Amino acid sequence: MIVIMKALFTSIIFASLLVFVSCTETYVGPAGPQGPQGPQGPAGSDGENAYVFEWSEVTFSAANNYEVILPYPDSFDGLASDVALVYFLWDTYETNDGELVEVWRQIPQTILTDDGALQYNYDFSMYDVRLFMDAEFPLDILGAIDTDNWIVRVVVVPGDFFNSGRINTADYDEVAKQLGLPDLSKDYTGQPARR
Repeated sequence: MIVIMKALFTSIIFASLLVFVSCTETYVGPAGPQGPQGPQGPAGSDGENAYVFEWSEVTFSAANNYEVILPYPDSFDGLASDVALVYFLWDTYETNDGELVEVWRQIPQTILTDDGALQYNYDFSMYDVRLFMDAEFPLDILGAIDTDNWIVRVVVVPGDFFNSGRINTADYDEVAKQLGLPDLSKDYTGQPARR
């Protein structure tokens, strides 16, 4: 009986080794002849098409229910799949070299005030962007620093590019660089620093 068990065990080990050795063998034959050329595919797009628009002196008030509609220019043809990114010029400062640096913040933006939370937010369509304010307190107690003369940039990007996650949308400068947006910088000296 022990002899049969030893023979059976040896046979199983030998068969297992053959299986493992045959599985690791990667024999590749010679390359075959080149196949025929495939059919021409449809023309693709030239690249990501993004657009940037800027509005100045955007003011929220009780008269406009603390919301502002920013229509896209008539020359712009938006798509239902496009995504709008909105940035407010929040501050400017001058470096030691005398360069004026712009500080852009992506919306939505929530500010904690002594009265509670204040939020700048937006929604968009293929025709416009609607900016609005929301707060835990009556908006009519806000001062001009919170409501008046905002400079707003809207970047419209293709939805598939936005959804790819290839870009940090919170950083306006990175968005502009990645998408090859034109430099819209102006002399914003005197623009108030926001909260």
